Amino acid sequence: MEKPVDLIEIAAAPVAFRIWVTNSAFRRRGGWELLDVVSLTQEEQAEIHKYAKQDPLNGSLTIYRVDPASGTGRETSATIEECQSLERVAVWSPEHVEDRLRDHFDGRPNRWADSTHLKP
Repeated sequence: MEKPVDLIEIAAAPVAFRIWVTNSAFRRRGGWELLDVVSLTQEEQAEIHKYAKQDPLNGSLTIYRVDPASGTGRETSATIEECQSLERVAVWSPEHVEDRLRDHFDGRPNRWADSTHLKP
């Protein structure tokens, strides 16, 4: 029997990673169940999330900054060094998110995350 999910424990846990997920994760049959909505703390509202973006045609790099409170974003030119430690702009499928979480908690590299590495 599975242990019930403790929503307080989940909301208080450190963030493993921040990614975008397809809407189908919640809309498809057998998809994820939305258990609750937790408001952002003041600190989380003030934090700007940064993602690396690489143009597939010419390889140019930008940093995509997202304000989580307003949902607005903007891009600025960047170097590969500035982008190295950033999550890559991508929309993840539910199956890949689940794989990535399992790998994260088991301390293994994740093939989906590895496939998003920037090209020099």
